[in-house]
Amino acid sequence: MAKPARIVIVGAGFGGMYVLKGLHKHFHHDGRVEIALVSERNYFLFTPLLHEVATGGVNPEHIVEPIRKILGCCLSGLWLGKAEIIRLRERRVEVAGRVLDYDYLILATGAQTNFYGIPGASEHSFPLKSLEEAVRFKNHCIAQIERAAHTTDRAQRKRMLCFVVAGGGPTGVELAAELKEFLTDTFSRYYPPDVIEDVSVTLIQKGSELLQQFDPRLRKKSIEVLRRKGITVMTDTEIAEVGPSHITLHPGGVLETETVAWVAGVKPAEIAFDEPISRSADGRLMVNEYLQLEGHPEIFVLGDAAASRREDSASYLPALAQVAVSEARSVSANIKRLVEGARPEPFRYRHKGDLVSLGQWMAIGEIARFAFWGHVAWLLWRTVYLSKLISWRKKVKVAVDWTINFFSPRDMSQL
Repeated sequence: MAKPARIVIVGAGFGGMYVLKGLHKHFHHDGRVEIALVSERNYFLFTPLLHEVATGGVNPEHIVEPIRKILGCCLSGLWLGKAEIIRLRERRVEVAGRVLDYDYLILATGAQTNFYGIPGASEHSFPLKSLEEAVRFKNHCIAQIERAAHTTDRAQRKRMLCFVVAGGGPTGVELAAELKEFLTDTFSRYYPPDVIEDVSVTLIQKGSELLQQFDPRLRKKSIEVLRRKGITVMTDTEIAEVGPSHITLHPGGVLETETVAWVAGVKPAEIAFDEPISRSADGRLMVNEYLQLEGHPEIFVLGDAAASRREDSASYLPALAQVAVSEARSVSANIKRLVEGARPEPFRYRHKGDLVSLGQWMAIGEIARFAFWGHVAWLLWRTVYLSKLISWRKKVKVAVDWTINFFSPRDMSQL
């Protein structure tokens, strides 16, 4: 019997988990392959709902899926740790002092927060890329309200209750909308009106419009809805510096705040090779039409780590979950073809559309150039997000969280 093909997947985000899911479909109880997964955590995190964890809408445990529980049956090994270096000629990955040999390597290492070198941003702001960061942000918001409730100096109280969201993309818009509802609708039931009156939420966008990938009508609608909720939207504004109790703006001005949620951008997670590798200007790994690393057909790269070109332009595909899922399906199918001695097929991406929540009962959407908004868009947004959770148990739990929020305030306990 031929020796099994050794497949190593690095990363347990959307890319890595959907590759594993695809390989599970193709090779379940099949002796032709051995699959190992390298991850810094033992669970899959549904990152599109992190902003709801951060604002008390969803239980943190409900957006994580233990890897061994959902897909562990097909793993020859789950290695917890960071892939420290990839040795290309030897076809080896070093992880926490161990060496993993591979015949096929899938790099789905994801992204990390990009602070763009702005002074104080990494030290004094709150990123939102992990479960721990979402919980930390929620705890901080609750602590700010509690502190402000015991502060008689109104100028100081306003600074405590000034909440800034940096970044006008989908995550920033969704976070700002949910945060405003959390701070005013939920906390108004338990704190004096004069305290809630001093709460402010400001969304800062470097560009001239929010949600720049959307139809112009939807960009305009998103600003209208946010401002109607009482959120201050500042466009054509850059953050030049972040301090412990203020931010400096460009072209000018200072905003006193102790809370800056940083969702202004991402960059590829770092991964080291023992030889020079071709990268794009933003640090992503250059791949061919099969999503194979240039010069190394045994290595596939996908998701935020891959510089995969659009079919109709020289630009790269965006760092979106649906892009990573589509790439993962292509990679798992191509590995099956290679194991069976067939040729791989080129990756073709078809964008399915975009949906962004603007708070309770309001969302915007764009599918096949058709722009829409309102209650239907919001219900569709929730339906799509539920469908993307991997296990039915988590789908039910998140659905219950959302249902409870219709009839009672959001959870405001510190964790």
